[in-house]
Amino acid sequence: MRLRIIITLSLLSLLASCEKDDRNKNAVQAIIEEEVAQRIENYKQVRMERCYEKALEEASYLADSILIREARLKRDTLGKPPKPARPEKPEIKTVLDSTPIKPLLEGKKKNTPIDSLKKN
Repeated sequence: MRLRIIITLSLLSLLASCEKDDRNKNAVQAIIEEEVAQRIENYKQVRMERCYEKALEEASYLADSILIREARLKRDTLGKPPKPARPEKPEIKTVLDSTPIKPLLEGKKKNTPIDSLKKN
């Protein structure tokens, strides 16, 4: 009877040792799924940041374009006035006076004009 018990126990232990251990596989699979989920989340975050930066850049470009267009539309389009034309040269009129020319100030002696350089 002892022999039967020993054989039965050895067979049971042999069968128990041959059974697949799913605990390690399940743990590894859970770690892999967690890593994949983390990478997917990281990828989504990076894509959203790139998309946000690109949208911000395009919005900035559009805003600049709109401001430039409005500034050009509000600009004074008259420009500089042209230079005025030169007036015509006036005619030189001749005097028709025939009276003789006399000195404005007459001196004391001999009716000679006063000389400002000589002292008399």
